[in-house]
Amino acid sequence: MLALSDYVTVAGDTSLTPLEVDDAPSYVRPYIMRHYAHAQALTIGAQTYRFYVTGPSSGNAFTLLGTNAPTSASLGVLPHIHQRHYENFFNLKGRYQLWAQKDNGTQQSRIIGPGDYGSVARNTTHTFQILEPDTEMVGAIAPGGFEQLFFAQGTNLTNPVHTAYVPQFDDETSAAGPGADVISSLESFDVYAQLDFETRSDLIDGAAPSGTGWHTETNDLGEPGEPYFIANGWGPKYLNSAHGYQIVAPLATGVQTQDTNFTMATVSISVTPANETIPVWKMSGATAFQVIEGSFAVRIAGYDEAELTTGDVVFIPPGTSFKYWSEAAFTKVLVLSGGHEGIDQALIAGGEAYDFVTFPVNW
Repeated sequence: MLALSDYVTVAGDTSLTPLEVDDAPSYVRPYIMRHYAHAQALTIGAQTYRFYVTGPSSGNAFTLLGTNAPTSASLGVLPHIHQRHYENFFNLKGRYQLWAQKDNGTQQSRIIGPGDYGSVARNTTHTFQILEPDTEMVGAIAPGGFEQLFFAQGTNLTNPVHTAYVPQFDDETSAAGPGADVISSLESFDVYAQLDFETRSDLIDGAAPSGTGWHTETNDLGEPGEPYFIANGWGPKYLNSAHGYQIVAPLATGVQTQDTNFTMATVSISVTPANETIPVWKMSGATAFQVIEGSFAVRIAGYDEAELTTGDVVFIPPGTSFKYWSEAAFTKVLVLSGGHEGIDQALIAGGEAYDFVTFPVNW
């Protein structure tokens, strides 16, 4: 039975709106979507896409999607650029290779493992290849609406078992996307084919060009408009100690996204000390959390407490009160914010530079 908290006012009308939904709503409202079990699923070739946040559900702030696919001998998509959209690649599990190059710049490539990140700013040629049979890429794209490309190209997947992707029983292991003739026709979706792009294969220790310190030394956030990569745990970190511990690792800030208006980070959360009150937040932009590990609890104004686990997503509209905490000793989430003053930036402003991925041993 639904509780009184399941009724919220939208545009002046009181309607029945459960917090947990099967598909991203067609208007801006708070919601939770479970990993695999919900979210509209589409297939393109061997790849399965799920859409957790869309343009309509976020007020066009951003799109958040998951891509699951098997190991492939082919590129997942042919090389291309986006003129209007800023694309971010985060790895939830498995491995894939990502290539990126700005005009007249040096082509870069990395083997992206769990927790690694690649930033593809506008007008950057890029492509990827799936390397492990249990791989899930998280795509964060701003502004929202880029999912229309997949809706136009994909086939709806009916999947009562909620399998990550459809097994290729005919031994076809290619996870390739659309062919050259198709990708060349997608400019109305902000996809501009770069079919002359040749992917480099001279990686050393998972990176090219060599000497980039991939998984061996600190990775800095990039310059505005340039592609860059952050290895898991090797980027800048900040410790906020206001209500328990939170370690914020920014992936994209207003410096990098000054023409696209979003920020992105991971936040590692400790349990809350018994004598601390969990703070209430109200952000000026849209906020989405996706759980990387642990158990993440959230309470949004007008709703009962909800608990999220690995892969689950919660979306919170601008101006909506909410609070969150960890139900486990260690919880890590991916945070995507509309605007340059998101919760990640607020936590950084209230914290200090920190060199570790784990919490101090004392409060």
